[in-house]
Amino acid sequence: MVRFAAMVLAGSSLLMACTKEHMPDIDQFRRDVAAAGDESARAELVDAFMEHVRAVGTPMLENDTTAVFVYWGPATRARIVGDMTQWAREIEMEPIEGTDVHFLRGTYPMGARLEYLLQVDGRLPVSDPLCPHKVLSGLGAHSELAMPGYAYPAVFDSVRFGVAGGYERLRRHLLPAGIMGYETEIHMYTPPGYAASDARYPAVYILDGRDYIEYAHTPAVLDHLASSGVIRPIVAAFVSPPNRHQAAAPNRTTEYGLNPDYARFMAEELVPYVEGRYRLEDSPSERLVAGDSYAGLASAYIPFRHPEVFGLGYSQSGYLSLQGDALIEAYREADPKPVRLFVDIGIYERSVGKGWLPDDEIDFLAANRRFGEVLSAKGYDYVYREYPEGHTWGNWRAHLMDALVHFFPADASD
Repeated sequence: MVRFAAMVLAGSSLLMACTKEHMPDIDQFRRDVAAAGDESARAELVDAFMEHVRAVGTPMLENDTTAVFVYWGPATRARIVGDMTQWAREIEMEPIEGTDVHFLRGTYPMGARLEYLLQVDGRLPVSDPLCPHKVLSGLGAHSELAMPGYAYPAVFDSVRFGVAGGYERLRRHLLPAGIMGYETEIHMYTPPGYAASDARYPAVYILDGRDYIEYAHTPAVLDHLASSGVIRPIVAAFVSPPNRHQAAAPNRTTEYGLNPDYARFMAEELVPYVEGRYRLEDSPSERLVAGDSYAGLASAYIPFRHPEVFGLGYSQSGYLSLQGDALIEAYREADPKPVRLFVDIGIYERSVGKGWLPDDEIDFLAANRRFGEVLSAKGYDYVYREYPEGHTWGNWRAHLMDALVHFFPADASD
């Protein structure tokens, strides 16, 4: 894993091109404004300072753990909302008297990667116009703060500028209605060289499929990992909930909310359908189910229900607190299943879905920690990790790579 991180995660240094000596100094700017003799002098100072800020981009990194957000424009109040606030509250930016500039200095872990929005005078939050990095999600474009210790995977260079993943090399299938009573859309990925080979491949079944294609750029990730020689080439089935573009259809909570029918659909209908059309290894140890949030819950639940089919599960920021820790308690009470698990969570996921999830279920971090404790006590073969990130696609897209390398290393002896 150390070798993988050094080879694949070697991205650009996120201290930006400017050294600290060339970074705009917000404190010096405040002092200069306070000492300015008149409005004209203050205006000149603001213009010069903001020209420098625009050249650097925001948030500005003062040191390994300190970032400065800047807003420039007419406003009575400017605030920040994002991963650093759990998306549940806003942090006030401080106005600089005599100017239209507001700022906020924040302290974060050196390896943090956080998403945020600006809220000005109570209007709807928007991305930061001074931040060059905007990443897409199901809720629109978020601005991004990456601290100096975060190594940005090179495969995601375009992601930072709001480019969505594409479907160019994927083949779409529509499974007929069966156990669930409605058709299911899947998009199939095959690795380069698949058509010219007679080999059989391991498979990953990815829930929230379209989101993993568009926001996580997973097909590009799979190509990148295989071509880098750190994983075996794998086939991926991106499985999409029925309501992705149909508001009236059953929703993903119906599928992913500890639904035994959906687990049976995955094991008894989806896997035979896929394996009847693609050359895949016929072994639970070669089948991984993966997903995020609600789908992360399902990705821990499906192997628990059907270990004879899915021997591998990857839960990203799983909603494990659902129904009073129902799945955690099921793992606690049952004999260990013959499955391997990878579980990860962001440390800024302590208030997920506040206002629409029950208050005693919104601390995803605490629930994932409880799950890890149960897995340890029961003797499961598992990996548990926490990252200084939030409940976002930026978190999930990068760390999916860690799980794929863990489950499907190019050299199984590593």
